[in-house]
Amino acid sequence: MERPKSVTVFGILNIVFAGLGLCGTAFSVMLFMPSAAAANNPVVQIIQSSPAYAAWIKISVALGIVVAVALLAAGIGLLNLKPWARTLSIIYAIYAIVMVIIRDIINYIFLIQPMLQKAHSEQGPEAAGAVGGAIGGMFGGCFGLIYPVLLLIFMTRPHVVAAFNQSPAQAGPPPLQ
Repeated sequence: MERPKSVTVFGILNIVFAGLGLCGTAFSVMLFMPSAAAANNPVVQIIQSSPAYAAWIKISVALGIVVAVALLAAGIGLLNLKPWARTLSIIYAIYAIVMVIIRDIINYIFLIQPMLQKAHSEQGPEAAGAVGGAIGGMFGGCFGLIYPVLLLIFMTRPHVVAAFNQSPAQAGPPPLQ
């Protein structure tokens, strides 16, 4: 059986998104640096004023590192047609879908609502920026569902399942295309 092209595509995308996830996690760590404390950034101010939100960010950063490493391993495994990599990709997809929903709820409570309240009490560009940031944050969160949903759909398609269920003697070396 020939390697499904979707497996190659998602293997590469898993590796790319793992790299982006590690970079994003590194930038999130900077929110807790002393230089960020001096910044006049409303998001940093909200994080500093809310211990619960700061704890959520710290937990998210730690989980982000673990998940990015798992996604990297899954991507490499998909390129080698390892059955565990398909399973790990499915687990990642479900985790990511659940985390996007949880993250959006938490961001709405701790970030977007305060920004909108601040926008109502102010005038000018600051108010417009707060409203724009709130709207962008919600749409951005929805955008984060696209990849895990597609990954889940493609990893459960019958021809992909069949490609990973071959015995090693049947499979031979998988051709890269």
